[in-house]
Amino acid sequence: MTTRYPARSLVRRSLIGVAVLAATAGAAQAQNVTLFGRLDVGFQFTNKVNPAGDSLSELKNGGILPSIWGMRGSEDLGNGLKAVFNLESDFGGDTGGSRGLGSISSAFGRQANVGLSGGFGTVLLGRQYSPAIIAELGTDPRGYKESYSMLLPYALTQAPAGNDVGPNNGLGIFTSNLVSYSNSFGPVNLGVAYGFGEVAGDNSAGRTISLGLSYSGPVVVSFSYQTIRGLGVGADDETKRLGVGLAVPLGDFTIKGLFAKAEYESPGVPTDKVDNFGVGADWRWSPANSATLALYQGKNKGIADGTTRSIVLSNDHSLSKRTVLYGQFVHVDRDINAGAETSIAAGGTPAGQKASIINVGIKHDF
Repeated sequence: MTTRYPARSLVRRSLIGVAVLAATAGAAQAQNVTLFGRLDVGFQFTNKVNPAGDSLSELKNGGILPSIWGMRGSEDLGNGLKAVFNLESDFGGDTGGSRGLGSISSAFGRQANVGLSGGFGTVLLGRQYSPAIIAELGTDPRGYKESYSMLLPYALTQAPAGNDVGPNNGLGIFTSNLVSYSNSFGPVNLGVAYGFGEVAGDNSAGRTISLGLSYSGPVVVSFSYQTIRGLGVGADDETKRLGVGLAVPLGDFTIKGLFAKAEYESPGVPTDKVDNFGVGADWRWSPANSATLALYQGKNKGIADGTTRSIVLSNDHSLSKRTVLYGQFVHVDRDINAGAETSIAAGGTPAGQKASIINVGIKHDF
């Protein structure tokens, strides 16, 4: 798949707390409102970041999870029914600046939704996570960590040319104008959603349809499907993505595998296809430590023809329930014709070269 779109797209806690408390002082007696957040920052060294072979040392945001802050809450309406809401925003823990996907960098670019929850399940309206990616969290070899997992290929295979990826499909991870339904039926978790493109006279332009299904029993199985239509000059473009995954617990070990097939269709252009595959194992070798070894491969099979192979070795050391020290080593071998969507580290490693990355950092939740 050729890349025709951007590769990637706090105030202090005390000040946030004062503002939230002032705004919700009267409502807090009737509602359960929680302020939450996370900072994840670390040092990263990459030995090759361009075709010239230059290296880069940097302070990196989001080594294992994104730096975020937000609010969520619920109100008990009686008879098992609750009103719920979610507000969630990205920010750069390294700079304090705002972050976003595509053209969006609004206050709540990750989630801004409201709905009802009860015995029937949960219905949400607004910008929210795709049910497809939620279903795959338990089967990606690295649990869709912010860096060096199948999260980046997931995003880059779902941005049709001409689609304003910020306000609408959010690279397939977050979707605006979305109506979703989710529920659990014993060990089976279901999520379905429809996103309105909101284009007058063309109800299909910008439309997102998403399905996520997972089974959590002796093993974990995931299935996902998502399709996104283009907007503007790319209104007839469409991406389709299908994913299947499996996780098998074996005592202190968990074996995981995830396969995804994505297609990009544009009138007058041959169908572009990308396959991404990951397999790995988690090893909880002590109460405070969890190590992961993961292998990833992405391959263009349409307009371009190239393969990227990656290996990731990492360890998370829990200092507490909220604080984790982590270290990870990544080696990427990317063919000259391999698109960014075949790589778990695109933008940080050049096509046609082999590159290595070392990243150590700290994550703290509040």
